[in-house]
Amino acid sequence: MAVMTKGSFSIDIGFVKLGGDFTEDDRQCAWELYTELATRVAVTGKPKDPDCTDFSGEVLAESLASLHTFFGEARKIMRQFPVGSKNARGVENHLGAMVHRSMRDVLRPFLERWQADYRFWWENSSDKALPPFERQNAYPMLKEMKSQWSDVRAIMRAIQDELVKMYKLIDVTKLV
Repeated sequence: MAVMTKGSFSIDIGFVKLGGDFTEDDRQCAWELYTELATRVAVTGKPKDPDCTDFSGEVLAESLASLHTFFGEARKIMRQFPVGSKNARGVENHLGAMVHRSMRDVLRPFLERWQADYRFWWENSSDKALPPFERQNAYPMLKEMKSQWSDVRAIMRAIQDELVKMYKLIDVTKLV
């Protein structure tokens, strides 16, 4: 099983390729998750940024909200495609279990550490007279937050890429 590590985050994505044994429900579940990953810069970064370090053009308060919304969407996908209906080799290898691990081990710790702190600073302590990009650059812990966020994006992008390979999905992020 693949282990994704970057900076202070690590996750064993832990699902096994079953060759042609995937059902259409399996592929639909993978596509639903892939769609959420591929369409959210907040979650996987910009497609042409291999290091996931480019935050240019992002209002971080909105990106944090998008990351939080992704968390809820991933939860919905888990409910929509329950583990009992899949042909995985055990619960630990089910796509839903991998989604849970990514939420538990990567997204939730990041959101718990940064979302409330940044939001409080943005709404109460930042200089509201400044333009948004200038204003967010004044956040005292910006460098540390972006470093950890970059780690999150790299891991989530690795999961996105693994979904494409494992489930033979069309990678829309590579289309010209």
